[in-house]
Amino acid sequence: MFKIVALICVMAVNGQDLCLIGDIPLQKFYNEPDCINTVTQIGLFIDEEFRNRQIAIQMQCVAIPEDV
Repeated sequence: MFKIVALICVMAVNGQDLCLIGDIPLQKFYNEPDCINTVTQIGLFIDEEFRNRQIAIQMQCVAIPEDV
């Protein structure tokens, strides 16, 4: 199974970048292609708004160990 982890940075907050990292609270994905497709769709949906607000995001699919 896979989950989406995101790094979000708000650029130039009082002269410095403010960055946060965490899981995107969605369902867990059973395979990597479904996870990657979801990351792509999220990126396409938020791209213009984030650019306008000077917010950067990096998302990746991370495997969840079977024993969790």
